[in-house]
Amino acid sequence: MGKNLIPEGKWSRITLLWSFSQFIIISVIECLIIFQNHKYKDEIEKIKDKNETGNLSALIVYQYLFIVALAYQLYLTVDTLLKFSTIDLIALAIFNSMCLVYSLTQHIQHLQLDEFLKIKELNSDYKKTSDKIKNIEYIVITIMIMYIVGWWYITFRLYKVFGWNVFKQIGADINLKNRLKLFNILVTLLKLSFFFIDILFMVQYFAIAIAIKDKNKDFITMEKLVVAAITVIGTILGFLAVAKVNRLSLAIYILMLCVDMGFISSVFTDIYCKVDDNNPYKAYKISLTVTILCTIPLCLVTYGVSLINFKNFGLGIPKSVNRSSLQSGQSVRSQQKRFSLE
Repeated sequence: MGKNLIPEGKWSRITLLWSFSQFIIISVIECLIIFQNHKYKDEIEKIKDKNETGNLSALIVYQYLFIVALAYQLYLTVDTLLKFSTIDLIALAIFNSMCLVYSLTQHIQHLQLDEFLKIKELNSDYKKTSDKIKNIEYIVITIMIMYIVGWWYITFRLYKVFGWNVFKQIGADINLKNRLKLFNILVTLLKLSFFFIDILFMVQYFAIAIAIKDKNKDFITMEKLVVAAITVIGTILGFLAVAKVNRLSLAIYILMLCVDMGFISSVFTDIYCKVDDNNPYKAYKISLTVTILCTIPLCLVTYGVSLINFKNFGLGIPKSVNRSSLQSGQSVRSQQKRFSLE
């Protein structure tokens, strides 16, 4: 079993090492930022009301989710290398690019936090602490830029290998090739939707509920709990649909995805329509906005691809390509011409 998890081929191993090093290095630095922010929060709360430090609590939650995102990209990397999928490979590069956006967003949140807390008017020690944290954030952004450049280069190198091998496996049947491609796109979108909806959005949403539970006990209603349950059940049914090639499960997933889109859109509306100080989303405005702007387009694409696959499920989906022959293809990559799925 252990050997099966070790990819064959030079570039596959480089990719795994690149992903793992990114996870370790950025996570360690991010943990340092979180530690500093916790100390910073404790100090600020001595001179500011807890309601005023809500933005800092939101930032810390966002930073924890950044580490989760880094762990998820490591999972996506392993999954991509085991499946030898060009579609997953491109999605992985895009996901890592979004991690760069994540690092930029946390810095923007910090800048706005300083303005909100009026750090310049406080004791110089608070400003020094804030500047120290921001300098570490600059380091994270710089390292992430380096990793993203590396990711796109690695994607280019591996795409040449994966593209040829998948083409060789499925032959020249255009209809069969298109169905397999759309099916694999759906599987990839499900994995991305799971992270953005079930983890990134829902965790932030319930973090808000916990933060304001004393001030707004009516924030979490039965309807919202039902939507949360629908989100989890919908994700399970989505993965079940592609695992069993089941049209009923996919149909239910599509309906539940519509519910998710409606709920997320309503939250986005509340963020910008409720402009008073009692707006429960005020502290999470930036992070939730970025999350929603990423999630809604992803949901729309997933919805469209799901509908196409619902039709294709009745036509038959080919078995996944043989892994052993894909692995052997890497060793002779230099002797092969590249053929694309497109």
